[in-house]
Amino acid sequence: MSGGADLRRVLDRHWAELDLAPLGPGAALRTSPLPVVTEHGAVAAATDGDSLRHLLIPLRGRRRIPTGRIGGTLRVMERALQDDETYGRFADIVCTRRDLDDVFTGLCADVLVALEADGRQPYRTTLAVVNRWRQLFSGIPRTLTETQEIGLIGELSVLLRLLVKDPGAVRWWTGPEGGRHDFSDGLRAVEVKSTHTTSERRTFDVHGLDQLEAPQDGRLMLAWQRFEKSPRGRTVGELAAEAARMCDDESELWLRLARVGYRHGQTDDGGALRVSPLEERWYEVDGAFPRLTAASLTEPVPDALLDVRYTVDLAGVHSPVLDDAAVDAFLDELGWTP
Repeated sequence: MSGGADLRRVLDRHWAELDLAPLGPGAALRTSPLPVVTEHGAVAAATDGDSLRHLLIPLRGRRRIPTGRIGGTLRVMERALQDDETYGRFADIVCTRRDLDDVFTGLCADVLVALEADGRQPYRTTLAVVNRWRQLFSGIPRTLTETQEIGLIGELSVLLRLLVKDPGAVRWWTGPEGGRHDFSDGLRAVEVKSTHTTSERRTFDVHGLDQLEAPQDGRLMLAWQRFEKSPRGRTVGELAAEAARMCDDESELWLRLARVGYRHGQTDDGGALRVSPLEERWYEVDGAFPRLTAASLTEPVPDALLDVRYTVDLAGVHSPVLDDAAVDAFLDELGWTP
C-alpha cells in the first residue's frame, strides 16, 4: 500500500461489499481479510447486522483485552471467531455511530499504516493509534463560539493557501498541537488573527509574551483577516471539507480540527455561520513591529504573573503591508530545508 488515502479506499470498498453480503445463520459479523498482515495474522474488515463497521486485529498468546478497555462511541473489545476449520481471537474496534463513519475510516487507515510499518505487536500498535484518536469519539464536542469559529475560518483559509503548495502542509498547522504559533516548521512561523465587521478597528489580541516572538534564528509572519457575515459565504465545515480533499493525510486534518473543538459535520446545518473575506493584511513581525516579548522588557517577568494579554492596533503599525508575491515567497519556504 502507498499510504493512508489508498487504505481508506480499500476499507470503504471492503465494508461496502460486506454490507451487500448476507449474514450467515448465527453469525455476528461478516468478515473479509485485508491486505495487511501482521506477525499474528491478517487484519480483517467486518460489518454487523446494523451495518456498523469493525476492524479486527489478530491476537495471540496470553494477550487479553480488559472488559471496557475503551467504551462509548468508540469501542475496543475482544472477539472470538470460529468456522469449521479455524479459531481466532481478535481485538474488535467498532464505532457505534454511523454519522462518524468517515472519521472511523480515518482511524482504521491510520491503524493499517502503523501495522504495515511494524506488525510485530499488532494490538499494542493499534492501541497507540486508537488512544491518539480517542478524543474524536469522546462524546458531544464543545460548542464553538462565534469568535472561535471566525478564528478557525481564518486558520483554515491560510491552511488552504498552504495546501495548494504542499498537500502535506497539515503538518505545519501547529496551533492545535499546542504550538506557540498557528503554523510553524520550527524556523518559519505564521500567526493568524481574524475578526469580523462588528468592529471597524483593525485590532487583534495577543496572548502571552511569546506569541509575537519569532522562532529562534527564524522569521514570523502575521496574517490579519477581517470577515463579514454573508449568505454566500462559507462555513467551517465547507472549508474543512475542501482542505480534506486537498491534503494527503485527511485523518491528521480531522484530528487537529477535533483538538480545537470542531468535529466532522458538526456545524453543517442551516444555522451554520457563513462568512466572506473582506480584508487581509500580512506583516513580517520584526524589530519594527509593535509587540511585547520577554526580551523587550527591562525587568524579568515576575513569577506571579501567569498571563499577559494586550491589544495591537494596526493603525499604529508602521511596518509595510506585504504584497501577495512576498507572502507567497515566504509560504513557499515553509518546511523547506537547505
